[in-house]
Amino acid sequence: MDDIPSILDTAKFRHLVLDGVSNIANSIQGFQIPEYDELALTYYGSTNNIATVAYNKASVVVATLTLTYSVQPPTVNDANLVMVSIA
Repeated sequence: MDDIPSILDTAKFRHLVLDGVSNIANSIQGFQIPEYDELALTYYGSTNNIATVAYNKASVVVATLTLTYSVQPPTVNDANLVMVSIA
């Protein structure tokens, strides 16, 4: 899991999300993102903390990541990420 950036390094984390989280997906057994051609990010309020990442294929949602932080909902930037779930 050395290729996963520090949770506090939001810019690197956001870059991984935008790249399809392939490094994270390969590090977590059973975690896989289906083929997609578009993604949409939502944030918590005015913070830089990502709430969800929706992966779409031909305008249909094929997967959604939900990010959970140690304080839910996070109210400050760079909150401590504790879990990522997929639906």
